[in-house]
This record gives sequence, C-alpha cells and structure tokens, in this order.
Amino acid sequence: MAILINALEVAGAEKVIAQMINSFYTVFDIHLILLNNTIEFELPVNDITIKTIDNSNLTKRKSAREILKIPLLSYRLKKYLQQHNIEICFSALNRSNYINCFLRILNWKGTILISERSHTSSAYNPHTFTGKTGRFLVKKLYPFANVIVPNSAGIQHDLTTNFQLANQFCVINNPVNITRQQKEMCEPVEDFTFQSFTFSHVARIEKGKNHALVLQATAKIKHRNFKVLLIGQGPQEENIKAMAHKMGISDKIVFLGYRSNVVKYVARSQCHLLTSDSEGFPNALLEALVCGTPVISTDCPTGPRELLAGTFAPGKKCVGIEKNNYGLLISVNDAASLAEAMVMMMDKETLRSHYAAVGINRAKDFDLSIIMKQYADLLNQF
Repeated sequence: MAILINALEVAGAEKVIAQMINSFYTVFDIHLILLNNTIEFELPVNDITIKTIDNSNLTKRKSAREILKIPLLSYRLKKYLQQHNIEICFSALNRSNYINCFLRILNWKGTILISERSHTSSAYNPHTFTGKTGRFLVKKLYPFANVIVPNSAGIQHDLTTNFQLANQFCVINNPVNITRQQKEMCEPVEDFTFQSFTFSHVARIEKGKNHALVLQATAKIKHRNFKVLLIGQGPQEENIKAMAHKMGISDKIVFLGYRSNVVKYVARSQCHLLTSDSEGFPNALLEALVCGTPVISTDCPTGPRELLAGTFAPGKKCVGIEKNNYGLLISVNDAASLAEAMVMMMDKETLRSHYAAVGINRAKDFDLSIIMKQYADLLNQF
C-alpha cells in the first residue's frame, strides 16, 4: 500500500498519517511517498519504504507552478506504483489528492483512496484565482477516487452539496491516543504558573484560526482575573502581539510559541478555547476533552458541532451561545458571545465540572484503537 502526502511536518493531517503508519506497518507493506522530504514524526523507518517524488515548496503548495506539476508528479507516482506492484494508493491533503486522482487519467487500474481533511468550500475562496482553480480541480479530479474519506460528516455534506460529488464516502474521524496523552499530561510545566484562571488556545497563528477573536473577547472582560495561553506560532504572530499591545491586554495574553507537548498546558488550564473560522475535525478540541478541560468553540464548519453536540446537523448554526452535550458553542467571529461564555466558565464551577466529566467519556469514542480499526476495515475491502 502506498500512502501519499505533501510532507510529514507537525500538523493535524500529518499526525493522523503518522499514526496510521505506526499502526499498520506490521500488517501492510507500506510505501510512504512524499512531495517534500520533511518528516517530523517518529516512524518505523526500518520497516517501511520512503520515496520522495518532488521537492515541493511547502509554503507555495497552491501556486500555479505547483498545480501545473500535477500531471508530471502523477506520472512519477504511477511509474513507482507499477514498479513495486502496489494496488492501493491512499492520499491526504488537497495537492496529494489531485495527484492521486490524476492516476486514473493516466489509466492506472489500482484503488484510489483520498482523505479530505478540511472544509473545502472555506479552504477555496471562489473570488480568487487560486480558489477557483482549487474548486475546479476538486470537481474534475475527485470523482476518480474509489472512496473519499472525510474526517467529518460536515465535510462529506460540503462535497456532495456544493461540489456535487457522488463518490462512495467513508467518514472516519480523527483519532486520539488516550494512553499516550495521559502520560504527556503528567509531564511538568516549568515555564508558566497557573496562579489565576487560565484559558488555553492551541493553534498555528494564521488568519483562519482567528486569534484576533480571542483578543477582542479578552478586551471586553479584561477587568477579570485570568490569563490566556496562546500556544503555537505562525505568520500572523507579530500582528497578534501588536494587536494585544494596542488593546492594552498584554498582561492577559501569554505567547508560549511552539511546544512539542501542548496537552500538559491544556490539562492544567480551566477552559480551552477554539476560535477558528473553519476546521476539519479539530484535534485541539479532541485533546482538550481527553484532558478533562471544558471547551468553548466556535460553531465553525466543520467538526466542533459533531464533537460537542454529538451529531451533525446540516444547516444548523449557533446564534450567540449554545450549551451542548460536551461543551459550549458560540457563533463564528462573535467576540461578545465568546466573552460571555468565558465569564460563564469562570463563574460556574458546576458547569466546568460537568463538562470535564462528560468530555473524557466523549473522547473515548475516538480512541486510536477504534479509529484505526475503521481504517483497517476500509483498507481490507480492497
């Protein structure tokens, strides 16, 4: 079996691929095929085959040049698959999915499985050239896949409704390694003291994660005694720091930067925040549930509602604050509702205790062993 992905840098989709490899290398003959030879996860490198078919620039993966290379890279992929008698090619992330699907145009006869891990309509702005191109490629190439594997029901709904895809779908949510995370949660924290009520927020600092919303909500309640831990780094970091200074809340916001172990901070926080404009199936929320840390999340497409309400409701959008089975949802980009929800969590210990207890049980639905069995069941069909 071949697994195709842009690279294995530290990120959500890449983490799931690494978990798949570590779970299946004793069962399948795995060929990891990369577009860029970046590997930032521990892998059984002596028990799998690793092949790089390009040296793509990870910061320009949606550029016109990278898109024009899709047929060439698909040809290289086909040649490699044929040389090694590989009959299944599983891919994740848009560009790798395009290359995988293009195999059918090159008359490859094997099984094409693609994993869609973001809300496609949000990922591709229909008013930009890049967005229009991405939407075109999804509509034209994704139909060649034997199975599309979204990590949330919301993504499947988006692809069938807005892109008119009629493929076979198999929704498999993101996994969490509960046993491993419980050990990581116990590691000591030496660079922050949790002396006041603490909100945690874990995300790459980029526009779509909407860190500005955290600052706007914090500014509304800055008279209260609390801290917000922002864990992550990214292209918007300096802008967010400048915004915090300008708003007079630098004493409230703690920028921790990148941390290899984020859950030890989340576990010691009293509440976890997710403020994204869009997601796929957010690992940060899932990990917070394992920690027993109550969560407040935007009701963004897709994932948070499925996780916190326990079901997917097409077309339903939160207005203001919505109490759900496993956490609070708020309207997207709604600073007033976020501020109100933060105060609610600070003031209502019984609410926090309730969400802490039910959150841990909810997380068990996504334990690594359960999710990997779903992948195994899918792969064993072919």
